[in-house]
Amino acid sequence: MKYILGITGGIGAGKSVVTETFSRLGADVVDADKIAREIMNKGHDAYNEVVKEFGEDILDDNGNIIRKKLASIVFGDKNKLEALNKITHGYIFAEMNKQISSSIAELVCLDVPLLFASDFPIKCHKTLVVTADDEVRIHRVIKRDNCTKEQVQERMNKQLKQEDMVKLADFVIENNDEKLPVEKVKEIFFELTR
Repeated sequence: MKYILGITGGIGAGKSVVTETFSRLGADVVDADKIAREIMNKGHDAYNEVVKEFGEDILDDNGNIIRKKLASIVFGDKNKLEALNKITHGYIFAEMNKQISSSIAELVCLDVPLLFASDFPIKCHKTLVVTADDEVRIHRVIKRDNCTKEQVQERMNKQLKQEDMVKLADFVIENNDEKLPVEKVKEIFFELTR
């Protein structure tokens, strides 16, 4: 039987360290953010719809969507964010389902920032949340995205609080030190694939 584990966590919590470890153990990872980026590439239906909705001002000279420009438009405006989500979510979920169906791994891990959103349509057998202290998360995101502490804080404030995610999850991995999660991931992997 194919087992589906939904993995989430706030920005900078270190989900990628956890999903990479699951992958090394033999799980397949379906990454919602990666899919979201791919469906916005030229030639994809989502690309056409996004450009139609937000205009050609979001394109660079080669006709590619400038993600930072699109993000600055939608993250300050709830209605525009909803419009973007309405366009992209159907494509994202369809591709996720396709990757789940084609996987031959015993364990499929879904890396999904909005796993606990009310409209997430894919049924997971279990869920896991990756957490880290706020200061650790802020430091990681500043280093990764080359942004300010205020920008990170603003993004964190728009997400579900870690404490709320923990209450909803079957498993929790605290990731303040990126060496620590490996043993916990192994434990969960072998529990679910036994």
